[in-house]
Amino acid sequence: MAGTSSSEIDIPEFPSSLNVLVIDTDSGVLEYMEKSCKEKSHKAVICFESSMAVEVLRKEEIEIHMIVMELNMPMMNGFEFLQFLDEEGFDIAFVMMSDDFTLSTMTKAFQLGAIFYFIKPFGDRLLDLWPPFLKHYYDRRHLEDDETGDGEAKADEDDETGDGEAKADDTLHKKDDTFHKKD
Repeated sequence: MAGTSSSEIDIPEFPSSLNVLVIDTDSGVLEYMEKSCKEKSHKAVICFESSMAVEVLRKEEIEIHMIVMELNMPMMNGFEFLQFLDEEGFDIAFVMMSDDFTLSTMTKAFQLGAIFYFIKPFGDRLLDLWPPFLKHYYDRRHLEDDETGDGEAKADEDDETGDGEAKADDTLHKKDDTFHKKD
């Protein structure tokens, strides 16, 4: 679960279901995310404070495959949490969620390492967490291939999925791919 060095990228086994750390102060959102996870046979680990989430990650009692976090949290907001993950060396798929979908906010989230951005409110549909996890998994495998000289160029992807979910394009992932490499 811990991060990787620039000389070695650890690609985890592909899980059959995801352990998702969900961080939000809104109990309605936490219930919604728990329901979304349960419907897709994922396990939700619920935290209503950033400090609780930090403790879950540091204890390493459960392998967390993905983090879905509200941007505007007290004590440590989503941007600060992404910086914490980077500083501590955690390499976990991270999805930001917020009702703030301004270009500058979304761009900052992607530059700090988020791979998807869920726009609130979600409506009645349940969220599919596989696309962001698969993107993260592919990006890590692709980075490993690049470091060994076996990789090919990434395919471009759309910024909007059209269903309330936004994801980073490859230009915004340049920082994500390079923070693992030391100059």
